Amino acid sequence: MKTQSVLVLGNGPINMDISSEVNHFDRVVRFNFCSGFPEHLGEKCTDLWLSSRGKQAKKLAENFPKFNMENLQSVVLTEPAPNPVKQHFFKTIKRKGKIDFSNDIIKNIENKHIVSRLDKQYRRDHLIDLLKLGKPDHKPVCPSSGLLAIAHFLERGHKVTIVGFGFQGWKRHPWRLEKKKISQWVEQGNVRWLDLDSMPDC
Repeated sequence: MKTQSVLVLGNGPINMDISSEVNHFDRVVRFNFCSGFPEHLGEKCTDLWLSSRGKQAKKLAENFPKFNMENLQSVVLTEPAPNPVKQHFFKTIKRKGKIDFSNDIIKNIENKHIVSRLDKQYRRDHLIDLLKLGKPDHKPVCPSSGLLAIAHFLERGHKVTIVGFGFQGWKRHPWRLEKKKISQWVEQGNVRWLDLDSMPDC
């Protein structure tokens, strides 16, 4: 597999104009609503990682972001495939955080062949790896999509650059441990932060 340059663009606040820099990467990874595709974050998107369960997924199913899908190479649903029996139960008791909306989300993707899912074991393996770095602040459910995306591209030998990671949000992601892990990757030379010092302010 050819080594590619990959920008993993987190949903944290970015106040610099990185639009021209974004286009220089072979692949650009975005998440969920893709930070709304504001002009200063560019338009390129080759890989889209999406929540398929819960409130965020419901919003995606009802109001999918509009963007040019010509360059889209992969769409990854970050929750494992749903169990039909459990889904019926969750819908009956209106357990909103557990309801899967993947079918409605996939309808918005023109090329269905580029859609894949993360499996339980992949998420579990990376959570176990993170827990080796210390005790989390809260009982974790799984790593964040951002951490999993970075790992995914590193495992395939690509050069990964990141921006827009604030290490905060849903308390069931082990943010402090994720920050440690990414710092390790940076120190090892596997990941680099996008240099924002030379970027113009918005």
